[in-house]
Amino acid sequence: MRVNFGKFELIEPYDAGDFPEDVSRKYGIAIRKIVNLNSNENPYPLPRDVVHAICAEAKEVSRYPNPKYTELKSEISSYINVPSANITVGGGANEIFSRICYLLEPFDVVVIPVPTYTMYAFYAMMHDASLKFVRSAEERNFVPSTDDIIDSGRNAKIIFLCSPNNPTGAVINPAEIEKIVECTNAIVVVDEAYAEFSGESVVNLSVEHDNLIVVRSFSKFFALAGLRIGYAVASQQIVSLLEKIREPFAVSSIAVKAAIQAIKNVEYFRRIKDKIVRDREYLYESLKKIEGMKPFPSSANFILAKFEIPDDKLTESLYRKGIIARSITGLLGLNGNFIRITVGRRGENKKLVAALKEIFSH
Repeated sequence: MRVNFGKFELIEPYDAGDFPEDVSRKYGIAIRKIVNLNSNENPYPLPRDVVHAICAEAKEVSRYPNPKYTELKSEISSYINVPSANITVGGGANEIFSRICYLLEPFDVVVIPVPTYTMYAFYAMMHDASLKFVRSAEERNFVPSTDDIIDSGRNAKIIFLCSPNNPTGAVINPAEIEKIVECTNAIVVVDEAYAEFSGESVVNLSVEHDNLIVVRSFSKFFALAGLRIGYAVASQQIVSLLEKIREPFAVSSIAVKAAIQAIKNVEYFRRIKDKIVRDREYLYESLKKIEGMKPFPSSANFILAKFEIPDDKLTESLYRKGIIARSITGLLGLNGNFIRITVGRRGENKKLVAALKEIFSH
């Protein structure tokens, strides 16, 4: 007898692209020589205090973490100037998006401007939501139209926004986000995983509005991608609901200690951010000079670029040169061939630019 798994048989798993191990194995390139610009990671090392905290806590992993996460919430509270009671932590931003979607009933409307991060739609589909996509115009550098979102969101249960947006790097003006919050009855979820790179945030508004949730990550600015930790800021009522449906011990003790020390070392990460922003502008200006490539302005730690040659030719050529960038051709909301490039260190960025110049000269 064949078991029918219904909608789950139709689901496509998240595609994270190729990793250095994959390229090393296929092309015979030593991993240490590969330039990995695939996953929007912070390319700089952690400060010593964070490494020491991780190593010290590793000796205690036989014990569960305290599920109240009081010290971590207190540090986050000081960092963003929001009361601890308005904060919930989770096993990465994705775990929080998943929890938020438990608020959905079948056929509830979820509005998602595209192109954007695909996991919002994934989690909403798990709850049989009705998805309504709002296309952002390439001519506007993919900044979504506030009026279009409001028109589409009048009967919505949830509106997902990403600012800066992945993969476009576009920022939605905080005043426009507040307008969406005030003009709809939907829960407006703002993904601010890359907010520290832009300097724009609505985290302070999340305690003023009952229908706004701001989700942040420790993966990008704080360089803790491998530890899977994030947090959300919202009204106390929403936080209470999200706390009820959090998995027990959702965040590991190592991740908690690392995040606490990361916040204590925030000035180090701000200096690193300044380097990344300078290199982002270098990379953007360099890509603009390559005939056949069209980069888009970005407020994140990556750049989206449109190109004219076949998609497989570009990615294959980069792989052979030991460079990994993320092909996103075919992503909903994009027409044409596109690649997303993480901003690396200056030497890595120069190697990428040199490789692209050679590829596009042939």
